[in-house]
Amino acid sequence: MERFSNRKRAQITNPVSGQLQVVACSPFPDAAGEVVLQPKCEIDGVITAERLAPTAVHYSGYAVPKAKWPRPGMVLPVTVDIADPTQFRIEWHRVPTGQEAAEDLAERLRPTDKPGDRAYPRVWREVEHAASAPTLVNGLTPRQTELALSGRAAEVGLVPTTATVLAAHEVGQSSAPGGTWDIAVRVIDPTGGQDWEAVTRMSFSSRQRRQMRTAVGLELPVLVDPDNRNRIIVDVARLS
Repeated sequence: MERFSNRKRAQITNPVSGQLQVVACSPFPDAAGEVVLQPKCEIDGVITAERLAPTAVHYSGYAVPKAKWPRPGMVLPVTVDIADPTQFRIEWHRVPTGQEAAEDLAERLRPTDKPGDRAYPRVWREVEHAASAPTLVNGLTPRQTELALSGRAAEVGLVPTTATVLAAHEVGQSSAPGGTWDIAVRVIDPTGGQDWEAVTRMSFSSRQRRQMRTAVGLELPVLVDPDNRNRIIVDVARLS
């Protein structure tokens, strides 16, 4: 995978929308007593877009709002030249501040049941009945699962992609109202390689949500480890 730099103003002639996964970023220069009017932001990351092989890039620019300053693991919206991935533009106006991102995630995680229904979390995270080995579910420890689902997937070696549901079956006793199910999926390789089949386990807060998420042919957002294909989890933050 080649690495390109975006130090000069991007000249984009064949624009497509994509994403920049931040791998490393310079810290915001806010040392005590220091005032920097236009701090320089340096980013190393990987750009992905439809019909474009994942490409390692470097960004160097100014006028990045402090409230939107990137951190490793973030995914930034970009416009990239499909014919020349060295040319890309980060769409900063579409990047939420930390507070906006937190409020949006909180809103999406709130139960959508009708008033009077018993309040259950949107996705039932349980370990006791979800696997024969209670310390490892979907190839992840409970702590790794929490990090992945809180927007810190990169810290545990996971990257975003999508997967198509092939089949699903219930796995036995579960305290989750919608049951705990193994979902067989075909995963799109985020590195541009050959797709693979995997199984991810998920518990549901209602039968209706389970039916929505396990329908054959449905495309699910997932987080995967390309180097260990047993590590896969549904990315609830990207569920529509």
